[in-house]
Amino acid sequence: MAVNTTNPTNAPIIPLLDPSKQYHPEWGVIKNKDFHPLTLKHQRDFENLFHEGTAIQDFHFWQANLGGYCLADMVQATVVSPEGTFILQRRVVEGAPHPGRRKKKSGLD
Repeated sequence: MAVNTTNPTNAPIIPLLDPSKQYHPEWGVIKNKDFHPLTLKHQRDFENLFHEGTAIQDFHFWQANLGGYCLADMVQATVVSPEGTFILQRRVVEGAPHPGRRKKKSGLD
């Protein structure tokens, strides 16, 4: 049985990480045995819920590479999409987090 890392009440203890390196969480789904990250906005939404200690069962979002509108269940660690049901996974990876999208400069300065 896989360890559910998406539910903050059941999250496993993270092993000791090298303090000289930078780490960040990533949220995604396991599709065809590979990890596919969610869009940055949804990763932030899931991470904020995780840090609040909230695991919701009906998080609706749009994810184009999963076929459209999806329903995530953080308690059961699943995402249901038009393409099928996938495992929702939170993992801690080495490196700096993605800086996000840059705001466009307005031409009316």
